[in-house]
Amino acid sequence: MSENQEEKGKKEKNAKPKKGGFKLILVMVVMGCLAPFGVPTLLVCMGLAPTLVALVTDTDENRSGLATIGYMNFAGVLPFLIDLWQNGQTMEAALAIVRQPFSWAIMLGAAGIGHLILYAVPPVIASVFLINQESRLRTLREGMQQLEAIWGPDVASTTSLDAVKSSRGG
Repeated sequence: MSENQEEKGKKEKNAKPKKGGFKLILVMVVMGCLAPFGVPTLLVCMGLAPTLVALVTDTDENRSGLATIGYMNFAGVLPFLIDLWQNGQTMEAALAIVRQPFSWAIMLGAAGIGHLILYAVPPVIASVFLINQESRLRTLREGMQQLEAIWGPDVASTTSLDAVKSSRGG
């Protein structure tokens, strides 16, 4: 067996199995919920369309886009789901909610706020972190200057201690 074949065999053994079972399970759960909970499931599936799109398109390893958009989208769908539960779980009540442009504006607007959070918050956090680190660096440099004033320039050099001793004759 050649070395290339051995390397391929090792890579195949160490390869991680592809993830895809979650989507299949999600489809099965939705289909299973349609029979006993058809009306609320209809409203939830239509209202959570942006979350389903994020589920398919989010390539981030941590799935932060899916989480951010999904939670905000669910927060937009929840008031209408509660309204459906309070007014009777009939198809007419669900379609009345779905037909109202205001309900779509709330559900999709909440998902839009999730997108805004996803794209606006990380740069703000990075800026705050950068300012914090620059302040820390400035403090360390000031401390280094104070040490140089007290102990001399050798304290701030990167030369080894043996080199400094030999240059001073010690």
